[in-house]
Amino acid sequence: MSNKQSFLQKAVAYDLLSSYYKYSNPHLHDYYYHKHLKSLEKATQPMRYEQRNAVAPSYVRILHAAPKAPAIDVYVNEMRILKNFVYKGNSGYLSLPPGMYQIDIYPTGQTTSTILSRKVALESGKSFTVAAAGANDSLKMLTLEDYPYVPQNEAKVRFIHLSYDTPSVDIAVKDGDVVFANLPFRKVSEYLNLYPMKVDFEVRTAGTKDVALSLPNTDFQADTSSTIYIIGLNQDQPALETLTLTP
Repeated sequence: MSNKQSFLQKAVAYDLLSSYYKYSNPHLHDYYYHKHLKSLEKATQPMRYEQRNAVAPSYVRILHAAPKAPAIDVYVNEMRILKNFVYKGNSGYLSLPPGMYQIDIYPTGQTTSTILSRKVALESGKSFTVAAAGANDSLKMLTLEDYPYVPQNEAKVRFIHLSYDTPSVDIAVKDGDVVFANLPFRKVSEYLNLYPMKVDFEVRTAGTKDVALSLPNTDFQADTSSTIYIIGLNQDQPALETLTLTP
């Protein structure tokens, strides 16, 4: 997605939120309408990029999001960094020099045959989540770039669909409009900046009002970037749920 498309998508989402709060909360209505106008402005302007410090470290965390996969051991450049790592486990960020790394995942206690194996490029000054996701016969290792920066006194959130037996979903405000539409398995939404508060979200089957998962009282703290992972199974156990990670 281009930067222009990204800002246009955000402008639509902020417009929906502004309309949602028009009568119930004039302050939030004005806040999101201002964000809507800012996003439209940015969509028509060239992006400016900050230069990153070439010697800044990289940050990477490992997430076990495969509900039917066994406990695993994780090796980075043939060095074990995680042992007996189970479903829903996350390592927290590890600081590494930027460069190319070999990540190998084995069943716990074994080193003969990997479950997953791939090279991952970690760039200077950037943060990444490496997630194992999918059914046992089609596991994938996903490298997801995280963006921890948040404008002062704001919050932001994105959603990542990692439930392999759940069809594409819409993320919506409860009983309200869709914020992120048609998010399929293994795909990532844009970030949405929010006023720090609690929001009732719903995960719906895409294009319908059918609620697959309710997320009541989702709390967004100031100066915090949140990623909400949709994990688990829609038709089996463990059940469909969310896992929220913040830097």
